[in-house]
Amino acid sequence: MTADKQGLDRDVEILIIEDDRDDAYLLTRALTEVAGERGLNLDIRHVVNGLDAMGDVARKDLLNRLPKVVVVDLNMPVMDGGRFLKLLRSEMDLPDLRAVVLTTSTEKHVHDEARANGADMVFSKPSEFRELVAIARRILEFGPVAG
Repeated sequence: MTADKQGLDRDVEILIIEDDRDDAYLLTRALTEVAGERGLNLDIRHVVNGLDAMGDVARKDLLNRLPKVVVVDLNMPVMDGGRFLKLLRSEMDLPDLRAVVLTTSTEKHVHDEARANGADMVFSKPSEFRELVAIARRILEFGPVAG
């Protein structure tokens, strides 16, 4: 693995937890565009619900290869994003794994609840691709989390 001047890893794994394949595809495109600008090598995995994500994260944790970021939708079948976040933060005890929520909701109480469940950042899904690219830029910032 190579590192830049600040010692940051240039290989970045991201787990997208999203049941809408079109939304996952668009986010992947936006992240890939930003990664190209920044010289990052992305490894993006996609699962369609929180239960599949729990298995993926648990397996990666055992191998000491956790993703850098998980991007979570809230409304999904089997296990929703809120439950996934709660389990990630409490049962799996992974407080340092960056969790970003990307939801269709624009309601403040939904965003506040996502943060209370363990999200580091919460964004409403935009209608324009350029806005999604701006969100991807925020997701790929690895300094202190604020959002």
